[in-house]
Amino acid sequence: MIFAQSERLLLRRPREEDLEPLLVSWSDPAMTRYTGVRPDVRGFLETLIADMNAKQPGEIEPGGPWYQYIAVRRSDGAMVGDLGVGFDVPGERQVEIGYRIHPAHHRRGYGREAVSAVIDHLIAAHDVHRFVAVAAQPNQASAALLRGLGFRQEGHMRQSFLCDGEWIDDLYFALLADEWLARRG
Repeated sequence: MIFAQSERLLLRRPREEDLEPLLVSWSDPAMTRYTGVRPDVRGFLETLIADMNAKQPGEIEPGGPWYQYIAVRRSDGAMVGDLGVGFDVPGERQVEIGYRIHPAHHRRGYGREAVSAVIDHLIAAHDVHRFVAVAAQPNQASAALLRGLGFRQEGHMRQSFLCDGEWIDDLYFALLADEWLARRG
C-alpha cells in the first residue's frame, strides 16, 4: 500500500521482508548516532510491522499513534530510509514527522523529497494544518533539511534527550500548511 510518492520515491507500509534491512539500519551506529539504540529493536520493529499491517489500506486516524513508512526508490525498489508520522501532537490537525535516510543514500536529496511528499499527501488527504519535527542539535544536516523545507525553529530544549549516556539538546521546528502551499506556488 503506497502512502505517498514523489518523482523518485514511493513511501509504503513496512512488510515482513523489511524486518531484516530495518534491523540493520536501526542498529547501525551511523543511523542511531542522534536517536540512540532501542533495547529490543527486533521486538519493536516486529510490533510496528504487525500494527501497520493490521490497519485497513489508507487508514490513518488523526489523534492516533505513530505510523512508520518505508521509502523505496521507484527505479529499483531499494530501501533508502524510513519516515514516521505521529498524530499524537497536542492540538487539532497537527502531526509530527520523523525521518531516517540510510547513510549510503545521504546527500542525494532523498530526505527532502520524502518529507515533501509526506507533507503534500497529509495536506491533501488529511487537511493537516501544522507540522512539527525535532532534530538533535548536533545533527546539523537534519536541521538544515528542515530549514530548507521552510520549517522554522520554534524551540531549543537544553539537554532534553539522553542518547547513549550523553545528554544532548533538541531543536524543535514547525511548518504551517499555508506556508508550505505558498512556497509551492
